[in-house]
Amino acid sequence: MSNSDMIVIQGSNMAEAHPVGFQWVMEAKRRGAKIFHVDPRFTRTSALADAYLPIRAGTDIALLGGVIRYILDNELDFREYVVAYTNAATIVTEEYRDTEDLHGLFSGFNDDNASYNQSSWQYEGTEENASSGDTETQRETAAGLEHESHGAPVNGQTQRDETLQDPRCVYQILKRHYARYTPDMVERVCGIPQQKFLELAQAWAANSGRERTSMLVYSVGWTQHSVGVQYIRTGAIIQLLLGNMGRPGGGVMALRGHASIQGSTDVPTLFNLLPGYLPMPHHASHPNFDEWVDSIRHPGQKGFWGNARAYGVNLLKAYWGDAATPENDYCYGYLPRMTGDHGTYQQVLDMIDGKVKGY
Repeated sequence: MSNSDMIVIQGSNMAEAHPVGFQWVMEAKRRGAKIFHVDPRFTRTSALADAYLPIRAGTDIALLGGVIRYILDNELDFREYVVAYTNAATIVTEEYRDTEDLHGLFSGFNDDNASYNQSSWQYEGTEENASSGDTETQRETAAGLEHESHGAPVNGQTQRDETLQDPRCVYQILKRHYARYTPDMVERVCGIPQQKFLELAQAWAANSGRERTSMLVYSVGWTQHSVGVQYIRTGAIIQLLLGNMGRPGGGVMALRGHASIQGSTDVPTLFNLLPGYLPMPHHASHPNFDEWVDSIRHPGQKGFWGNARAYGVNLLKAYWGDAATPENDYCYGYLPRMTGDHGTYQQVLDMIDGKVKGY
């Protein structure tokens, strides 16, 4: 963090809630980095920042969308990085329709269960290998968390346009999607004066690229919103466009209380995860050990999750020791299975409906 040229702190009172980490923000400031704090409240973090942007609670998507529009309209993205290390050049199937075409919905929406069939969202050239991608089951099993850790599978050869001019490439889809997020809209929705917004957008772009990096820091001020995931993904889009991911002084830093939040995934106490972020098996989709680990690693995948089989074996051996052998599927049969949404929120709804008799 102390290597950053600019730090944007959004949805976090970092000075009070994370003082050990905040010392490095102050070290970066001492070295010349500019600190922006975006938050509904003026806090000690705001007092120490170079610029404070008060924002209406729950409107961060409009602000972040405005930054994306500013970057794309002025072609301030780190183009070589974007082409080489993101999916911006990848072409999406022509069946895909954005919210501008369908009055606020993406293509594939199912009114019956308020979920999406994602078949039309595939990359050109991968449609034949695509599953239906019905999000009802994903929602019930929190399967989206799996994608955050190792990505949805891409089957087949994708088609790309590295000039980024094809109207169906991800870059152009982004451009159309974020066209509405004008400085005027940001001011109207967020309550941030246009001049203040442009100061942030200009500095973020200017302090990113080949020679410089900027860091985005968020905390529970983002994650505790019903659309917190969208906040975080939008912030990640900005950092990818500007080449701030995977480089010293860049990145997206998620701050959280260790025991209460980070601990829920480490221990883990979340209904859909086993230790090490291994997803809980589903009773219908993962009848045996091989099908379970193959759903995690996606055969042929490289990188961290390509070793999912080893992680699965290690966990089961830790549980059942010498009794876990290849012949008995490493005692995989002893693992509990998910049958639906076993999260706390659904449990509360079931209590209201009288389905839970005791707790």
